[in-house]
Amino acid sequence: MAMCTRISAAFLLLCWLICFSGFGFVQRVASLGINFGQLGDNLLQPQQVMSLLRSNNITKTRIYDTNPQIPAAFANSDIELIVTVENEMLSQLTNPQAALQWVTTHIKPYFLSTKITGIMIGNEIDTTDLLASLVPAVSSIQKALSQLGLDSHMKSYPPSAGSFKSEVSGVMSQLLQFLSSTKAPFWINAYPYFAYKGNSKDIPLDHVRFSNAGSSAGVTDP
Repeated sequence: MAMCTRISAAFLLLCWLICFSGFGFVQRVASLGINFGQLGDNLLQPQQVMSLLRSNNITKTRIYDTNPQIPAAFANSDIELIVTVENEMLSQLTNPQAALQWVTTHIKPYFLSTKITGIMIGNEIDTTDLLASLVPAVSSIQKALSQLGLDSHMKSYPPSAGSFKSEVSGVMSQLLQFLSSTKAPFWINAYPYFAYKGNSKDIPLDHVRFSNAGSSAGVTDP
């Protein structure tokens, strides 16, 4: 069975969380979420994925597109859903009317039955042409949510990092100001495995496992 990296990584993470629940990590967190990708073949149907997540007490998930089958399948499931605006849509959604149409089509029909709690604007944006559209698209989506009376129920936000390269720092400054003004969350995607892979000599495996056992007592961010 051929599976893309995104699908494999998501379900390997799910299996990892289940396998390591004996170490106490799963029992201590308030909730667990997982990414739900759609690229690949021989994929489970959205209803099957929803059932799998519920059976393992996964209460949050993020999808990478606007496939209408997924919010429909997650209706009345109590699983919180974050919908992602595809990168190729960003330049179009800088137009407030286009953003209003997008929210009306992809969010509003499912809002009452499906717990859509966030809209992710783009995914891993790092190219100049997309960066110019990022903040205007976020602003247009937020205005559309407000116009439809949905802004108090969900927030929009793009992927985030702890520090910014010089070529994106100007855009990120604008973005952070916008997030602050709308009281929207600021998310950080952490990939501790890649840190371990790149420097396994100095970074212990316990750091990747979020474990306080062994040589790692956690990392404090000042």
